[in-house]
Amino acid sequence: MQIELSRIDTPQLVDKEQEDRVKNLAESMKEIGLSHPVIIDKTGQLISGFARVRAAKLLGWETIEATVRDINGTEGEEIRLHENLRRENLPWWEQVILVERLHQLRQAKHGEAKDGRPSKDEGKVGWSIRDTARELQVGVGNLSEDLSLARALRRDSTLKNVKDKKTAVRLIRIAETRHRAELEATLPSNLEGDQVFFGDSTSVLSQLPANSIHHCCTDPPWLNFFDHTLRLDERTLPVFRELYRVLKHGAFLYLFCGLDDYAYYSGVDTPSGTIEGQIDHQAGELEKIGFKVSKTPLVWQKINSLSRRGVSSWEYDRDFEFITVAVKGNPALTTGRKLSSIKTYEIVHPSRMIHPNEKPVNIIRDILDDCSYAGQLIIDPFAGSGVVGEACKAMGRKYILIERDKGAYDKICERLK
Repeated sequence: MQIELSRIDTPQLVDKEQEDRVKNLAESMKEIGLSHPVIIDKTGQLISGFARVRAAKLLGWETIEATVRDINGTEGEEIRLHENLRRENLPWWEQVILVERLHQLRQAKHGEAKDGRPSKDEGKVGWSIRDTARELQVGVGNLSEDLSLARALRRDSTLKNVKDKKTAVRLIRIAETRHRAELEATLPSNLEGDQVFFGDSTSVLSQLPANSIHHCCTDPPWLNFFDHTLRLDERTLPVFRELYRVLKHGAFLYLFCGLDDYAYYSGVDTPSGTIEGQIDHQAGELEKIGFKVSKTPLVWQKINSLSRRGVSSWEYDRDFEFITVAVKGNPALTTGRKLSSIKTYEIVHPSRMIHPNEKPVNIIRDILDDCSYAGQLIIDPFAGSGVVGEACKAMGRKYILIERDKGAYDKICERLK
């Protein structure tokens, strides 16, 4: 039947995107006419087809073809939802909101199912995700993803600015990882923090429970260092094997190192020599243990650094230091902002050092701010000066420090009182 457009009230368009959609629809209707009728109830109330009515008014039509339906309860809204979900070029965020609303309406009508079987199964009461997936003819996994996106949109409406759905999914997963880590930081730990141990790190770590420590920030012995007592030896690598065991899934490992050490721990990429452009990767020691290592190290740019020994007249000074970043699992940094890999801080002046390779407390605080939350437990198995403990105290983190040199251990205890 034909119904007069003057009898149909339509709400005002709220944004330019809606205006553009109606204009495009009007162009289409001008060329090919109305693709299918609008739907009205017995009282003449428009149930479905608001955009088509607006487009018809824009074209100056006086009437529009309509189908009359006997509508009860939420049936009208359900019809609109299905019709909108069939629209072309529907923004991903609008689509997931519509899907969530349809799922909510179905569960309000039938009750929420407590298991995953379809509601028509014998003995099953309520409406499940599988039921909605079957109604929309989509996979259960895809529907679950859409419902997660809809929940995330309620928490953060700026996600609508992300044009690509896959990108939005990745961002939401990172945000959820970050949220879980923040919540976990408030839970009681089965391992007491704020402790300094004297002894061999491998032995001490072997007594700690698996998956019990949140993150590690450390400065292990180097392959080459002017102080022979601070060079890598046969006791260094076993520490990282035990460290991998005691770190939680989702842990960060920050490791201060020299140029040679970076390749040693993170691996080396070399041309394969067979196919042009193909690269062979020789796994580093951390990868062999199970860590995933970032291809980009952090760089500590040292302010007021002292000139190193044995530098030729044609060489530049090495006023920087690498920090290898590795993870166990798939954690997320504490911020969604892009962080620079360059960290610029003054060195600890030799007159104030209590350890020959001491790091400034501010760079440790910067690193811990990037990866951890208040209440989390941080370990340093090569404690040296105890600077990681000082940073943790200032930031509300708990710490476990291990140091095998008695003189350094005593100084750490004095530093942390």
